[in-house]
Amino acid sequence: MASLRLWILGVASASFVAGAFAGYAAAPRGDDREIPPAEQAYAADLGARYGLRQAQVRQVLHVLQHQREREIAILLTAHGSQLPQPQMGEMLALRTATEQRIRALLDDEQRARYDRDSRPPGREPAAAGR
Repeated sequence: MASLRLWILGVASASFVAGAFAGYAAAPRGDDREIPPAEQAYAADLGARYGLRQAQVRQVLHVLQHQREREIAILLTAHGSQLPQPQMGEMLALRTATEQRIRALLDDEQRARYDRDSRPPGREPAAAGR
């Protein structure tokens, strides 16, 4: 019985190590991330225009990636009222469409509960045609 437990422990340990190695090998590296085509084109244009070395082009891509990540972080922390009017309208339209799509997935009882829970405190129930 003890040898069976040791065998199971050994197989489990080997499986864990193999899985961890496979996950590590499959994980994207900094250079493996997908680079948007516009950034690739811009870096290539800078490289051609100014005679940049390949290492410099990679550094430009890194700088552009950092800018994109920071811009996204800034947008994610902005309140809706801080967005420019066109983007705020797009965000509101997207949220409304998402809510309507979610409601369409629910049955009548679930939809009624969803509507009740989604309503801001103190507001009257929405019209039935919602």
